[in-house]
Amino acid sequence: MTAIELVISDQGEFLKFFRSKFPIFHLSNVFYLDIKYALKYYLLANHFKVSEAELESITETLINRMVSDGVFKEVTSETWTVNYPEFRTKTPGKPAQN
Repeated sequence: MTAIELVISDQGEFLKFFRSKFPIFHLSNVFYLDIKYALKYYLLANHFKVSEAELESITETLINRMVSDGVFKEVTSETWTVNYPEFRTKTPGKPAQN
């Protein structure tokens, strides 16, 4: 399995990892560098070491896939809104308790 296959095959797991490292919520904005660094740490946690060029390529592919799947909605070329109801909060600004 390649690094991109790992991320694409289970976007939910990547998003949970992302949320554990960065404060993301349903309808919050995320930025390119947040996604890139979360992806870098996710790949390292799954024993994938990639070059900076590979990381940028994988990040672009992942973002495009999440936009096409409706998980991200583009705001600007560097910013997306998260459309992931599982990350909805009960109190604005506070993570839902599992």
